[in-house]
Amino acid sequence: MKKSVNSQQSTVSALLALGLCGVLVAGGCRGWQSEDPPVHLNWNMDTQEKGKAYRRSTLFSDGRYMRTPPAGTVAQGWLKDDDHAALGVVEHKNEDGSVVVVPATSLPPGFVGGDAAVRRGQQRYGIYCSPCHGMAGDGGGTVAPRLTVKPPSFHDARLKEMPAGKIYQAILNGVNDGNMGSYAAQISQEDRWNVILYVRALQKSKDPSVTIGGTNVVVNSSDPPEKKGEALFKAKGCNACHSLDGTRIVGPSFQALFGKTEKTDKGEFAVDDAFLKESMQTPTAKITDGFPPVMPVVGLSDDDIASLIAFIKTVK
Repeated sequence: MKKSVNSQQSTVSALLALGLCGVLVAGGCRGWQSEDPPVHLNWNMDTQEKGKAYRRSTLFSDGRYMRTPPAGTVAQGWLKDDDHAALGVVEHKNEDGSVVVVPATSLPPGFVGGDAAVRRGQQRYGIYCSPCHGMAGDGGGTVAPRLTVKPPSFHDARLKEMPAGKIYQAILNGVNDGNMGSYAAQISQEDRWNVILYVRALQKSKDPSVTIGGTNVVVNSSDPPEKKGEALFKAKGCNACHSLDGTRIVGPSFQALFGKTEKTDKGEFAVDDAFLKESMQTPTAKITDGFPPVMPVVGLSDDDIASLIAFIKTVK
């Protein structure tokens, strides 16, 4: 009886030793190189016959899976066939019958708006806009003191009158060659309009006369040069950096500018037609002392430049 028990114990010990050896052998083989494919007991959907961007293809003659989309292909949800909603612009017919594209002064058709939209706009504004423009919209955000060009206050007359479509374009495309970057990737199309609603709510909290759409400045080609120049001064955003009353903003004030002598990084120059034209066409050609070299190249025709110069001459 005792011999039988000892025999059973020996058998169990042998089996345990054999199992332990199996575990050690299996564990010791992990990481060994082998030309044989690994054993995959349950394939499920781990490996599928599908094309991946950089995988070699036997389906196409050039051996590539990565294909150029057919001409005219538009990804789902990216048609953007409504310029008012997607770009913030609409067509405008001038008095002379010509049609131009201008920033929209209304919300796009189909945009619901309401309190929910304002609350959503407030949330997006708090995340993306307030670091520079401040929670109160006064330009006093935490980042503002570090910037060469300070963010404007939304309570300035210029921004209270700015067309809603132009604010939309600022969010979509950025401002002044990246002085404010584009937020197209961070803020969706609908949320851009929501943010505009919230900005208008901020403005209306201090000035109830503010309208959602703002006011568009239309430049009529039939106007006298100085009047057309005055319209361009606002339409092209010159008033964001240049005042008319001597106030220092980002660039020199236009008050009594024509005819004076300016100190620049290239020496002293009289402000005449040639100086102003060069400054508009090549802003960094001569940098006026005391002002940062941040003026972008603005799309201006020769007629636009002549009209702006005519207007500047009238600012005394």
